[in-house]
Amino acid sequence: MGKYKFENDNNNFGETRRLDTIHKEVQKIEKDIKNRKIDMSSIEDSMEENKIDTVFGINKKIAVIIVVICALFIICGCYVISKMLDGSNTAQNNSNTSNNENILPENNENADFISCGVITDKQTKEISVLNIETGKISTVKLTNSTVITGANGGRISLKDLGRGDIVSVMLSETGEAQQLRFPENAWYYESILGVDVDASSMTAEIDGKKFSYDDETIFSYNENDIYPGDIEQADIITAYGIGENLLSAKIEKAHGYIVLKNSDEIENISVKIDFGESIKADTLIIPIPAGRHTIVVSGDNIEDYMTEADVKEKEQFEIDLGKFSEALRITFDVNADNYNVKINGVDYPANTTEVAVSRGIYNILISAQGYEDFLTTVNCENDNAHVSAVLNKIALPLNKPETGTNPPQTGNTAPKPNSSKQQGNLTIYTDPGWAKVYVDGEYIGVSPVMVKLDYGKHNVQAKDSDGNIEETDVNIDSPDKTVTLDF
Repeated sequence: MGKYKFENDNNNFGETRRLDTIHKEVQKIEKDIKNRKIDMSSIEDSMEENKIDTVFGINKKIAVIIVVICALFIICGCYVISKMLDGSNTAQNNSNTSNNENILPENNENADFISCGVITDKQTKEISVLNIETGKISTVKLTNSTVITGANGGRISLKDLGRGDIVSVMLSETGEAQQLRFPENAWYYESILGVDVDASSMTAEIDGKKFSYDDETIFSYNENDIYPGDIEQADIITAYGIGENLLSAKIEKAHGYIVLKNSDEIENISVKIDFGESIKADTLIIPIPAGRHTIVVSGDNIEDYMTEADVKEKEQFEIDLGKFSEALRITFDVNADNYNVKINGVDYPANTTEVAVSRGIYNILISAQGYEDFLTTVNCENDNAHVSAVLNKIALPLNKPETGTNPPQTGNTAPKPNSSKQQGNLTIYTDPGWAKVYVDGEYIGVSPVMVKLDYGKHNVQAKDSDGNIEETDVNIDSPDKTVTLDF
């Protein structure tokens, strides 16, 4: 046989052998294997140690991965099918929506808040909103997590909302109100007097500005609709709108009336309410804000007649001028010429000597040029009152030192004494009236009351008949100032 050389890429055997020699060596190895005893138990133990867990013949880890992938495919399939069914149901529901009511659309990224609307009704956890753009009424459901923001930017609750309020709505993914807030482009006037509504031209003048309204504008009182022409300037109104449009006006406190009886004999009769401008009594029924007021009736042939009127909402308060001759009177005796009289803050003609009043308590201020003011309180509950006013002259500052005094040793002129501080009149009202008033801790009378105070800061307290106390600080920086304390 020929000679062969065996080589390996990695090993150089370095020798050449004959095939018959190799065959003999192989036979020897086979013989050794047959004669060797094999330990099968050790082989089984080795297999047990290296055994791999399987499921149906598949590696367990691989089986878990396959199950997860199948579950994901099933979930995605169900989601697609549900969306297809939901789309068909939505289209059907929209086609069945009535013209008078529609469900607000779901919120989207391009419109966080639905266009503002006016609340037309409020139920537990639900409000109805008239959309000012579409003119349709929508039902909005609220939850305990609904955030409600008022016109002043603070958090409020559902009980603070009422018919006529305006809101913008943000819906959650479930279609419930996530937020309600006062629209950013809206305006409002809160608890104001003097709103002039012209029902014929469908306009309302508020604070000197004229606004238009239409048939969708809500006018309400105690949550009930009212005719806009029934609103008087004596009503206290809260109004909402956008631009030049009035969206709602609701009466917070309705007016009452004063009725003048037996006034036929009085010439050029006029009425002054709470120290305001005189009103010509062209009609004997005069609208007036509800509450307690001081009324002064004047005429060419009578002395001014003052009375206190407690006016209720939508009710009449009668003033019987036929009993004018039976009225109690306050008479004045003053030691100065050209003096002025104020009674409960109302100015009377110069040198007034007698005033007719109804039964009550009155605060009197008498002033004259060159004299200190004279203040007093009189009680006319049971009888006439007489005021004897002795006014003290204001002492003039001295321009030179008194005789016998040495001049200042510093060479500077001595400062002139300050004979009188700058003062202003403070008139104090309360609602309701007839409250005891204290200024800087000192009792000064029953409201309405006027007091002269030095310029500067003063503390004012009022105490009603139930013992409730209201107080405020007032800075006197002008000749006349007023303050009102509400209980």
